[in-house]
Parts: sequence; structure tokens; C-alpha cells
Amino acid sequence: MFAGAATRAGRPVRLWVLDEHRYGLLPIICRVWGLRGVRVHAPYATRYQWGYLHEALEVDGANRLELLFTPCIDQDVHALFLQQLGATEPAALHVVIQDQAGFHLPETDPRLPRNVRLLPLPPYSPELNPVEKLGDIVKDRICNRLYPSLLRLEDHLLITTAAPTSKIGSRSSAPSLA
Repeated sequence: MFAGAATRAGRPVRLWVLDEHRYGLLPIICRVWGLRGVRVHAPYATRYQWGYLHEALEVDGANRLELLFTPCIDQDVHALFLQQLGATEPAALHVVIQDQAGFHLPETDPRLPRNVRLLPLPPYSPELNPVEKLGDIVKDRICNRLYPSLLRLEDHLLITTAAPTSKIGSRSSAPSLA
């Protein structure tokens, strides 16, 4: 395959798993433990403002975590995130495993960086993508809380993604388009 040829040529190969998650000011309500007879209250405010967190975890090598906060999601933003991945080590070949979302670039798209190759996961198989666990960890840490703005929520998401890195990887950068 393409990774074998790059390795034989002495070119390093980086393997990434990629996913996106939507976050927003409408709080995530989760069950919590409470004392018997004491009703637990979770804060709630109906506010509709959303953003998207693009994340890629390097599963072989430096175990970096690349993040990108964006106000929307489409093929142009996905191309920008793939360029960010390719720029982490320009001399390396970056193999990206991703699901088959409609906004992901096809292998033949001219916006795809020259040092990035895509491997699609089978349809409807999120359990095969290890970076999905990051979304669960993040949701657990931001549930039952209110944030005054998306910027404050994004700041908390950065702190949250830095904490579970012993289980998942280490964060190297987190630019934002907003």
C-alpha cells in the first residue's frame, strides 16, 4: 500500500484517526448521584449557539492530538483541517482514518494535501474509531454546566482535552477559526 512505499523510501509515516463533534450553549444533561430524599438540580438555559470541534489523534508515533474549533462544518473546513495535519510534519506521509461523512473530502479532491492519504471506515461503524472516546470524555466533563459564551466553553474544552491525554494522547495545538 502507499504507507509501505513511503517507509521503504525512508519517509516517516504518521497514522491519524479523525472525527468531529458538535458543542454548544444548550447544556448536556446527565444523571448524577445524590443523597436519598434530596432532589438534584441541573442548571438549564435554552440558548442555541453551536460550534464544531475537529480532532485527530495520532495513534502511532508522538501520540499528538490536533484540534480545530470552527463555527461551521463543510468540505472547505475539512480541507483546512487536513492541511493542518499535513503541516505538523511536512516530510512525513500522513494516513488519516476517518468515517464517511458527507463533508469529508474524497481521495481525488485537489484540496487534499500531497502528504495526506485517506482511509475510510465502513459506514455506520463509530465503534471502530478510537477518537470517538474523546467525545464521550469531553461530554462527561462539560455536562450539567452553563457557559456564558462559546469562547468560555471552548476554553473549558481545551482544558478538558488536555486532561485525558494520558488515556488518549497529548495535545500539540488547537487553533480556532471563530
